Amino acid sequence: MDGIREGNWQKTELSKVLQERTEKNINGYTVCSVSVSQGVINQIEYLGRSFAAKETSHYNIVKYGDIVYTKSPTGDFPYGIVKRSYIKNAVAVSPLYGVYKPINDNIGVFLHFYFMQSNNAFNYLHPLIQKGAKNTINITNARFLENSIPLPKTEDEVVYIANALTSIQTKIDLEKSLLCSYEKEKQYLLRQMFI
Repeated sequence: MDGIREGNWQKTELSKVLQERTEKNINGYTVCSVSVSQGVINQIEYLGRSFAAKETSHYNIVKYGDIVYTKSPTGDFPYGIVKRSYIKNAVAVSPLYGVYKPINDNIGVFLHFYFMQSNNAFNYLHPLIQKGAKNTINITNARFLENSIPLPKTEDEVVYIANALTSIQTKIDLEKSLLCSYEKEKQYLLRQMFI
């Protein structure tokens, strides 16, 4: 493939590429949250404790590759965040979250990166949201799927873009890890100099 062909995109309703996952946590999976910076995360590992209810059998199941919509305003995302789960095992999330299975993994990757941009999330969600009392967000899981985003017309282009974005993110993560190692080494050397 020679890359992306100009003019080969179309507005596609999310209901055409996502299906709501309605499975409940009857098996007692680990409860996770969704973070702007980290995506789907284990509450205890990331936050130091669980914020889950005592009974979690009514929580929603999230499987690897699923898209999760939080419906909670945070930072630059006044209508909530949308993230893909990179956790290999099934986990549970609050019943307040919408969970969606993409038609294929490449679409899931594409949507994850698309909604990382706060302006994309805002423009997609703004027409769908009803703001309630105390600035609460009122949107059903089905309503979340009722707007459209631009998607490539061909599967080859979706694969190309998903692979490119994943490669770039992997490189960024590697560079951040390397920077962290250098900063630790610098701190160690500075401490050794002044002993």
